[in-house]
Amino acid sequence: MATLAKRLAEDNAPPSILIGTSAGALNVVGLGGYFDLGLSAAAGEVVHQWGSLKLDDVFEPVSSIVGSGLRYLGQLAGMPVRLPSLLDTERLRTTLLEQLPWGRLHENIREGTIDAVAVTATSVATRGTVVFVEKNCSVKLPPYDPRRNITYVETTLGVEHVLASSAVPGLFHPVQVKEPRRWSGWYVDGGLLLNTPVKPAVDFGTDLLGVVATHPRTWPTGFPSEQSRHTGKPDVFGAVALSMRAMLADRMIEDLRAIERRNEIARAYPKIARHIDFIFAGPSLDRAGEIAALADEVFREKFACLRGTQNPSLWALARLIGGEAADRGDLLSFLFFDPAFAQAAADLGRAVELEFSGRESGS
Repeated sequence: MATLAKRLAEDNAPPSILIGTSAGALNVVGLGGYFDLGLSAAAGEVVHQWGSLKLDDVFEPVSSIVGSGLRYLGQLAGMPVRLPSLLDTERLRTTLLEQLPWGRLHENIREGTIDAVAVTATSVATRGTVVFVEKNCSVKLPPYDPRRNITYVETTLGVEHVLASSAVPGLFHPVQVKEPRRWSGWYVDGGLLLNTPVKPAVDFGTDLLGVVATHPRTWPTGFPSEQSRHTGKPDVFGAVALSMRAMLADRMIEDLRAIERRNEIARAYPKIARHIDFIFAGPSLDRAGEIAALADEVFREKFACLRGTQNPSLWALARLIGGEAADRGDLLSFLFFDPAFAQAAADLGRAVELEFSGRESGS
């Protein structure tokens, strides 16, 4: 994210609309709040906040697992209890209220420092994507997209919208959004249907996209027998990791391919289609597993064996995750809220310069 911000600043092309999903929802609210500092400085503030976040600021895994186990046993026994998720993330609500610059966000949008900030969530009731948008009067809200079941809803963004956007199904509690009233209901992670919100950015009429991702922009190539990762028989953790990879990456790849096809039409028939340039910031295909490997490496160096006493909550969580090393690293990276990993991940992003393909025409 910081590298993309630097690139956009160098190109004198700061974004006017920020859209995020899941962890990206936290990022865009932070960026929007600090946007008056300039894009690069705002990105630095967000990276700093991620670096200070600890697992105990999000949830307490031991009590969460014990509580979930008791609830499940009660459910099996016929007691009137339900198991909403494996982990209780109520602590995250307090953390986000305290750490995200909500007042500055609203002021920056109101004064036009940034035109709009939006976060996506998945409605349990409609099974569609809802894009909650806080905007100034210069921005036109896109209409409902019936092909993708995407609805755009104007509101004043609050902590419940960000929590809903990042509520990973099964792991984190579903979140009840109460405002705006017509769209009140239960929501889960926007990444379930739209992890990288390329389509909403296109609907807002952008002509330049900056896409930040932790996965490559292409699928693995070659035969299954030629792959070096994820080649063993998946256990339940491997299946979950596969589901997460598919949820986080596949729709993004499809949307970027759609932009490439759209640009081919725009080059041939410029009066019919709008050309959309994009800058992609994410790992190349040959570096796709580096974040997962980094999570596993940092955990083993910092918290394995007796070193786990430094962070018993994280140690307990990691002990619950099985699967082969690549899958274990994938799952751990989703939940590795610790300054040691945050700093290492930021260093990795700067070291590899990410996969900048320039301002692309989609060719």
